[in-house]
Amino acid sequence: MLKSMTAYSRASVHSVQGRIVIEIHCVNRKMLDMSVHLPKDLMRFDIEIRKWLSSSIERGQVTLRLNLQSEEAGDGLIANYLPQLKTLKAGWEEVCLRLGLDSEKMVDLPFLVTQLQSTPVPPTSEQEEAMRTSLKEAVDIALKGLIQMKETEGKALAIDIQKRLKIIEENIASIELKKEMPLVYYRDKLIERLKEVGHVHGEALERVAREVALLAEKMDVTEELVRLRTHLEQFRQHLFSIEKAVGRTLDFLTQEIHREINTLGSKSADTDISLCVVKIKGELDKIREQVQNIE
Repeated sequence: MLKSMTAYSRASVHSVQGRIVIEIHCVNRKMLDMSVHLPKDLMRFDIEIRKWLSSSIERGQVTLRLNLQSEEAGDGLIANYLPQLKTLKAGWEEVCLRLGLDSEKMVDLPFLVTQLQSTPVPPTSEQEEAMRTSLKEAVDIALKGLIQMKETEGKALAIDIQKRLKIIEENIASIELKKEMPLVYYRDKLIERLKEVGHVHGEALERVAREVALLAEKMDVTEELVRLRTHLEQFRQHLFSIEKAVGRTLDFLTQEIHREINTLGSKSADTDISLCVVKIKGELDKIREQVQNIE
């Protein structure tokens, strides 16, 4: 399904260290470019989070911001700090015992809090796994909302592009009907000039036929029209395909269509055909802008 590269999503999940709030913002970019902003205490999860993002997003500039918010005192606060404080208390009481100091006077809660801030106790394996699970849940929820927005925007892009493709095809059909008219006009003009000078005879008419044939070869746009139709058909097929990162293919096809219409325009000397070429280029430029935002 077609996806836009522009999207935003937010998720909030409870964890052992507080409430995890994740925001993901995406904008268009040719390749996948990720920026992950984490609190210092969670920097160890940076690589894993990038892997989770890249499994769902193919292209674009992706920015993830994670905030860890303290929750009200209760079970979450106890589960987060109590084991660490107990470990610090036991360690400093042992130090006081060996130094012959009174641990009841020296090791109180304010002292333990300062030690917790300066020398944090590494999380246990259970705490580490619980935090990883909470982070994965938050990222998955945010990615789900992000993909939904991408697909919604992608549907809108597909509808707009289809309308413009139809206009392009209508103008190509007009060019097909008018491509022989310049030759007829040129032949009739030559014969008219010959009549004016009184040189209408077999040899002159034969020369007119040769001139028209040469001009027809120079102005023949049949190949360009065939390739244009082929590119448009391929474009429409990829527009509704299930392949990932289809935006790159659509961007390439847009360039090929533009190249063919430029060649066609340079060959034609007819005003009506030139007007059709201008209309096609106008719609093609709008399609190119839309394609730049497709993942």
